[in-house]
Amino acid sequence: MPIKNKIRTHKMQHPAPRRGGLIQGQSPHRRRNAHSVIRKWPYVRASLVWLMAMVLVLLALGIFGYGVWLKLPKVIYLAIALLVFWLFMRLMFLFAAKATRCPLCRANHMSNTQSNKHKNAYKIFPFSYASTAVLTAIFKRCIRCMHCGVTFDLNKKQR
Repeated sequence: MPIKNKIRTHKMQHPAPRRGGLIQGQSPHRRRNAHSVIRKWPYVRASLVWLMAMVLVLLALGIFGYGVWLKLPKVIYLAIALLVFWLFMRLMFLFAAKATRCPLCRANHMSNTQSNKHKNAYKIFPFSYASTAVLTAIFKRCIRCMHCGVTFDLNKKQR
């Protein structure tokens, strides 16, 4: 039987399993072939709102623990008010994250969805894909689309 008519079963038919560990996928890069985004302000706004929400939740938990330790009801009520404000900031982050769309595949960069992730999607263990995207946007100034795997540089000028 000729080889071209023979059914081949080898490893290339099944996708490679994602490797375990703390970091999954490839880290985004800011090299020459990284794409630029059309509007940078939605990424900056979503990152600032996310940072403010994280500071609020840590502050609220610290104040709540302090109020419980000293048994002061006013401090506990202040912590509960901060948690309500944190919920409001999370809602604002969800709206801000919807504006960060990939120019190629039109998927949201900073919101978690149930869609299939690209093999190069970048994730750090304790965080979700969206939180990792926010952190890389803040610290590396680039972001990798978790759906199509393309890297976007937030500092690169539009041609």
